[in-house]
Amino acid sequence: MAIRTNIIQSSEELEYTWGDVSCPNMGFNFIEQSLEDCLQDDGTYLATYETLEVLPGESFSMTYLCADTSSTKTYTLTEGEYGIKP
Repeated sequence: MAIRTNIIQSSEELEYTWGDVSCPNMGFNFIEQSLEDCLQDDGTYLATYETLEVLPGESFSMTYLCADTSSTKTYTLTEGEYGIKP
């Protein structure tokens, strides 16, 4: 997992959850719980989050049960970083 930071302006931004089309059914969000936790000395707000990182030569698989069909669907992620905030 890699740690990334993002400048935010409001508590609504801090509560935002985003996805990555390569990782269905996964949501990413900020680590901090309140805007005060993000306050920097210069008056800006900096929030942190973790991405999913697949190292070179490795893969990461997730298998889901599809409720509509009662079958399974497997997604395999290859080398890269997933969940980067758009």
